[in-house]
Amino acid sequence: MVIGGTGLVGNALLRAWKSRGAEVAAATYHCHASGGFLQLDIQDAARTRALLREHRPAIVAVPAANPYVDYCQTHPEETRRVNVAGTLNVARACSEIGARMIFYSSDYVFDGAKGSYIEEDAPCPINEYGRQKADAEAGVLAADPRNLVVRTSGAYGWQWEPKNFVLQIRARLSKGEEMRVAEEVRYHPTYVENLAEVTVALAEAGARGIFHVVGSEEIARCDFAARVAAVFGLDGRLIKPVPAAELGSPTPRPKQSSLCTDRVRAAIGLPLLDVPRGLAAMRAMEGSWCEYAKALPDPAAKVAPGRGI
Repeated sequence: MVIGGTGLVGNALLRAWKSRGAEVAAATYHCHASGGFLQLDIQDAARTRALLREHRPAIVAVPAANPYVDYCQTHPEETRRVNVAGTLNVARACSEIGARMIFYSSDYVFDGAKGSYIEEDAPCPINEYGRQKADAEAGVLAADPRNLVVRTSGAYGWQWEPKNFVLQIRARLSKGEEMRVAEEVRYHPTYVENLAEVTVALAEAGARGIFHVVGSEEIARCDFAARVAAVFGLDGRLIKPVPAAELGSPTPRPKQSSLCTDRVRAAIGLPLLDVPRGLAAMRAMEGSWCEYAKALPDPAAKVAPGRGI
């Protein structure tokens, strides 16, 4: 079961497992039950337990979250009910039926002062979103030692709701609009289809504990934006590098949140894609994504972004 099945990561997971012939149920909060998606609010512990007992999945992947970093910063109690309490509702329900859980966490559990973080480094978040992810990680691993935590960073790819950084760049530049991008922030952008394939391989290998799964190339956010413009044939001059402090966000962010991937490389044989290969694969997938997206639920059924899972 994939909880968060219409989101960027969840939908890629759904496709990756189905391509292997797996039987996969998908639940989402954004849409009414349609297009094969179950409706679930993970804040509802009783409903979460009932749904898992009904379907009895062997593995439950949970990319579902409120991913709006600034919203988490300004609405900590509201978003904790989803990102921490909701996640732990799933963890407890999984324990009751003997299912393994895969939880998606973030490079934001670190402060960015060290860089090249390994899985054993102690979390040291500097914003509320990172604190929520760190707290959820601890709860998921305490619930069952077989559970898997996948920390990732900057996931991008085709998405029903075009929220990720690459699609934001594509939309803005296509309209001829300038886009200001942080010049000193460095990270590992991660192509979501690659993230999904690696997750499936880890699950098949019985991996447990924490694994870092990110793209193989560390890059400045503004340089990544310029690469996106080039791949999609857009005007890179519209990308305006600026200090992160000038972007007006209420949320401190790590300056260098790179994650070491030695553990996942040793565990499975799949490559982690760098920026050129990830963006090229995304561009090549555009036609098939457009056809696939037609079968997704009606966007008119979604809820407001601030409330979503």
